[in-house]
Amino acid sequence: MLSRSATGFCRSVIGQLGVVRSSATVTLPGVDHELEQQSSSGCPFHALWATKKRSAPCPAQRPATEFESERSFEEMPSPRALPVLGTSLAVMKFGGAPRIHEYCDSRHKQLGPVYRENLGAVQAVFVADSALIQKVYAHEGKYPQHMVPEAWTIYNQKNDIKRGLFFMDGKEWQDRRRALNNVFLRPKTVSDHVPVFNEVISDLLANWRHTSSLNNGCLDDLERHLYNWSIESLGAMIFGRRLGCVSTTNDSADIHEFVHCVQQIFSESAKMAMVSPKLASALRLPMWRRFEKAAGRALDLGREYVEENVNQLCSRGKGAAPTPEETKSASLIAQLLQHSNIDREELVRIVIDLFLAAADTTSHATQWAFYLLSRHPESQQKILNEVNEAVGANQHITEDCLPNMPYVKAVIKEALRLYPVAPFLTRILDQEISLNGYRVPAGKLILMSLYTTGRDPKSFPEPNSFKPERWLRENRSESKVDSWACLPFGLGSRSCIGRRIAEVQMQFLLARTVKQFDIGLATEGEVPIKMRLITTPENPISLKLTPRD
Repeated sequence: MLSRSATGFCRSVIGQLGVVRSSATVTLPGVDHELEQQSSSGCPFHALWATKKRSAPCPAQRPATEFESERSFEEMPSPRALPVLGTSLAVMKFGGAPRIHEYCDSRHKQLGPVYRENLGAVQAVFVADSALIQKVYAHEGKYPQHMVPEAWTIYNQKNDIKRGLFFMDGKEWQDRRRALNNVFLRPKTVSDHVPVFNEVISDLLANWRHTSSLNNGCLDDLERHLYNWSIESLGAMIFGRRLGCVSTTNDSADIHEFVHCVQQIFSESAKMAMVSPKLASALRLPMWRRFEKAAGRALDLGREYVEENVNQLCSRGKGAAPTPEETKSASLIAQLLQHSNIDREELVRIVIDLFLAAADTTSHATQWAFYLLSRHPESQQKILNEVNEAVGANQHITEDCLPNMPYVKAVIKEALRLYPVAPFLTRILDQEISLNGYRVPAGKLILMSLYTTGRDPKSFPEPNSFKPERWLRENRSESKVDSWACLPFGLGSRSCIGRRIAEVQMQFLLARTVKQFDIGLATEGEVPIKMRLITTPENPISLKLTPRD
């Protein structure tokens, strides 16, 4: 349930760029020199650690001279662009839309922590500096605004569909977010659902043991397995019942169709980064037709599940909310009906979008963690030692064990640093801001480059190395860690509402898997990132599972 600010569930910028006509990868030995020749200016990096978010100063309190010594927006470093084509050729040389994170990283190395660039019809300011990211968040205002993928907005407008929290802004967003906070951010919400999380994991690991035993110990297509696990866990929590994605319990063809549709929504959205979504829609291109069909079917199936659950809860009488006793161990829908003034129709929309977004992000974040563990057996051994010490060799892992397993949490943090689910966080400020000595007018799209900041040696020594130890409290004095440079869940009032839920799900799954299996990598070679709205593996990841018993 990692958000995309990403955050209702941290959405990546790639889906909004709409600029690249080809995704063929071209190797360019002198690409850095070529980019340098295209640039207009450069500026140095600077990093700063801060411990908490600052409040944005009121415009009336700002000194009149604040912007007098700043340079204009037009003077901000930017790459030189060709007429009509802009910088699209340079993007294609990096491999097109699937490599946009690497392209932007190279631009930061060339131009500095702040630069501007027109990517297609989108004019954006890119920021890769922890102090400046902190400043952006300090100025996000009462109603933070982020960017929504254009294809999704067009689909909603064409079909006259109202959507959930991710698509809301202003007072409407604030009211609904507060209502959801009262349920999602209660510690008891997670505690109440730990038993079913563990039940799903037990079924998943039994499935893995059986499947791998029939395939010489190999577990193929890790993404599919984790997608099913994520949806099953979320479904049990949101709907209050098992959906049948992991085991035969309540198995339904509709569930598997729902999984397929959600996956296709993201894959087709990513393809539309190579053409304008407006053009794809107007010309009824195949990618648009597939996207439209998948989105429509996923929303229909989601509505069926949500309405069925709501109807069951209100069966005692028309419009009646569940009693506190029913709410105690019931689904999140039951709690929302009990503790908020959200009407049923709006609740259906909100829950559907939460479900759609969370399943995809959590599964991919977990997949990268497994990938890194499979390449680092020493980290697996540390997890195993930690788990055995916390619970004993033959005991079950419970929620009470989690505080005694800091290394598991550190593995997750390190995986999200190296492979942020959303490599860009977006904000649109309602006031002018000065970034690195340049004025950024109100209303400009600002993209915070987490892929770059997460691999900045100023913030993380040996940035390309997998070192979970850097996040452990006892190592903080020795290891420089800049938490503002790694914000996988976003920050502030529009941060990931499901952060705690996602972290607990991932901690349980990683700990229990390592306790049962020695994990190896069956996939040959290193697996690079391929952007598909979020960071996904370019090649399918397969694991080699060896039972420890």
